[in-house]
Amino acid sequence: MSPIFVPVEKTMEIHERQMALYGGNPAVRDAKLLESALLAPMSGLGDDYFHAFPFQMAAAYLYHIVKNRPFVDGNKRTGAVTALVFLALNWYDFNADEESFERFVRSAAAGEIQKDEIAGFIEGHSRKRRKTAKEGLIIDRGLKSDD
Repeated sequence: MSPIFVPVEKTMEIHERQMALYGGNPAVRDAKLLESALLAPMSGLGDDYFHAFPFQMAAAYLYHIVKNRPFVDGNKRTGAVTALVFLALNWYDFNADEESFERFVRSAAAGEIQKDEIAGFIEGHSRKRRKTAKEGLIIDRGLKSDD
């Protein structure tokens, strides 16, 4: 199965939504750092990715957005939500309670945990979701469910 990656446009939507909901400056501090963070999960040689699908890839989104700090505000929120969107696009549900996930993201931002630990946490709180034929068609074509 080929991973469905989160495009920069979607990450920008996530960031803008987080800023609208919780406040903060929505500006991009460094577009190259954002690009670098978003390329990390899909990097590899040939058909071999450096990050295993899906949990290490999700961890790479969170880790690199949080550590690169491409936004003026909201890097932790945007990194966390981007990782969860990646999981959802690839048919995984994430089930950690909000408080423990927030503590975990803050620990990642503080450098107290690394990507492998992030991947383990994500894997321990995720499960594969079944998809119907209609849902598969919607995701595969990038359409909204009301299209």
